[in-house]
Amino acid sequence: MLGARDWLGALASIERALARSPGDATLYRLRVLTLSDIGSSHRAWALYRARPELFEAGERARLEAALVARAINWSRLYVAHESGRLAAAESAAKQLAEFRSMPVADAAASTHVDFDELILLNRLNRHGEVVRRYRQMLAQGRSVPAYALAAVGDSLLAERAPHEAVVALSTVVEHDPTDHDAAVQLAYAHIESERFDSALAMLEKLLAQQPAWPKAPGARRGHENRFRLDVETAYGLVRAYGEDLAGAQATLEPLASTAPNNAQLQSSLGTVYLLRGWPRAALERFRIAATLDNLNISPMLGQVAALSELGRFDEARPIRSRLLDSHGSEVRVQDMERRWRLAQDPSARIHAAAGDGRDGAAPLGSRDFEYGIEVRGPLLADRWRVLARSEHRGAEFSDQSVRVHRNDVGINYAYRGLAAEALAGRASDGVGGTAASLAFGRHYGDRWNAGVVLRRNDLDASLQARAAGITADSARITMAYERHEAAGVAFGLQRSHYDDGNRRDGFDVSANQRWISEPHLLVTGLLDIDASRGTREDAPYFNPERVASLDLGIDIDRIGWRHYDRHFRHRLLATAGLHWQQNFGSDWVPAVRYGHEWQLTPSRVLQYGVSWSRPVYDGQRETRVAVDMEVRWGR
Repeated sequence: MLGARDWLGALASIERALARSPGDATLYRLRVLTLSDIGSSHRAWALYRARPELFEAGERARLEAALVARAINWSRLYVAHESGRLAAAESAAKQLAEFRSMPVADAAASTHVDFDELILLNRLNRHGEVVRRYRQMLAQGRSVPAYALAAVGDSLLAERAPHEAVVALSTVVEHDPTDHDAAVQLAYAHIESERFDSALAMLEKLLAQQPAWPKAPGARRGHENRFRLDVETAYGLVRAYGEDLAGAQATLEPLASTAPNNAQLQSSLGTVYLLRGWPRAALERFRIAATLDNLNISPMLGQVAALSELGRFDEARPIRSRLLDSHGSEVRVQDMERRWRLAQDPSARIHAAAGDGRDGAAPLGSRDFEYGIEVRGPLLADRWRVLARSEHRGAEFSDQSVRVHRNDVGINYAYRGLAAEALAGRASDGVGGTAASLAFGRHYGDRWNAGVVLRRNDLDASLQARAAGITADSARITMAYERHEAAGVAFGLQRSHYDDGNRRDGFDVSANQRWISEPHLLVTGLLDIDASRGTREDAPYFNPERVASLDLGIDIDRIGWRHYDRHFRHRLLATAGLHWQQNFGSDWVPAVRYGHEWQLTPSRVLQYGVSWSRPVYDGQRETRVAVDMEVRWGR
């Protein structure tokens, strides 16, 4: 029987013999070792512990090691309640510690436990320790077996070492092509290595190998292939992470209709909706998923993200607390907490710009500049922020110059799609007295938003007018429709009242449509139309009676380098349009801006650029060159 490896038959023979001779030590040993060989490690361990004197040191080590391995495997099972999520893993850790305290005479058993410990540490979310031990093993020339490499690959991803994770997970898949979970994890490792094409190709190959309704031999109808559903869900998310959000939506929505009770699928669709700029639709999906499976953390994380996006921090807070209490050691929960802190903490922005109009007395001045800082305090009561702003602007005109320094303080309110902001301050030149602004904004669903801005002593009005001691009050109304992240249109109406009696009215329309969406390249088409008119013809500042323009442009956004939440990107913005001014006719006006963006940390961004344009004022063409810079801390 043993020669034919009929372990169960052998065990039955041993049991019959033991029934006749219950005190036979040899048969007792055979029974224990056979139970261990067929995988009944806990029963074998219990019998061995009853009569340990019958076993050699090496056998004892192997039996203890087998029990540790079984305990570690059991710790990976789905639990009935999240309070016991890590109880089995912690119990396995105690058993492993007991094994370590034993005098071990079997090197193979000890080595096996070393590899099993990698799995246990991964289960306990001690990813840094997994990676450190794995690298030590490689340095020592020890080959880690495939069964442990899946856990190693997961920990490498948690520690943001995706290239090493690709190597580890590729070994797992090569060793066992049927390990589909490792194959999907490998696809995610390729994404985090910025290799989106290879990730999609891997998942497409897996899908081709998996029929939706496979048939067992002789069956009349197929059965549901849940693994294919999991791979299709992963495929949709990979498309989303690779900027193909429309393709991701087209992949996941039909699946959600076919399998509406799949919590992970509903949560994945919510993630896509959130990336498309639809937090309300996303929140609905996350809540459905949480109802279907209240132990799955993905929909809980999604609810925190969607509610935070909507400014409903008070509703997100209890969900966040539950996640921190039950899953605080998990990487995704720690990432959630970093984003939460970023949204709650103070933020700041420093900006500066300077321009040179070389060929004449442009309305902006032959030379102009501005710089300033804005600081927003921490979020108070989940709705309020105190803010302060300091700006300095100046320009050189043909016969005079102007310098303005203004400090403002104010408060901001945002909750449930409603936003309001009030600021008040005073300019250093004393022109126009106290300056103030009041802004309101409102979101209607996931696509529409409207806003109103009222300003007294508007610093954004003409500096040329200010040089003549003339200020303006303004009112602006906006309405925008954002179809999704890649298309939208906005409308605006504005009226400015100048101190000299001039009234300037204008309207503008802008639209954008994404043409190319790739992992490292976004190309968007732009359209801008605006027109305005003034009521005073003899104003001592540029104030055309009627003016209009139509501009077409292209925005090219290229990722040069990226590693998780750090990146370097190039951006080229080019426009060309027809500018018309009453009494002066029409002219083509080109403009180009090239800039860089450095995302240094999740809360540190540096942007800078240079621009060139050839505007026309009163029929006279100017050449303008400008530089700009911005640094942001916080959200």
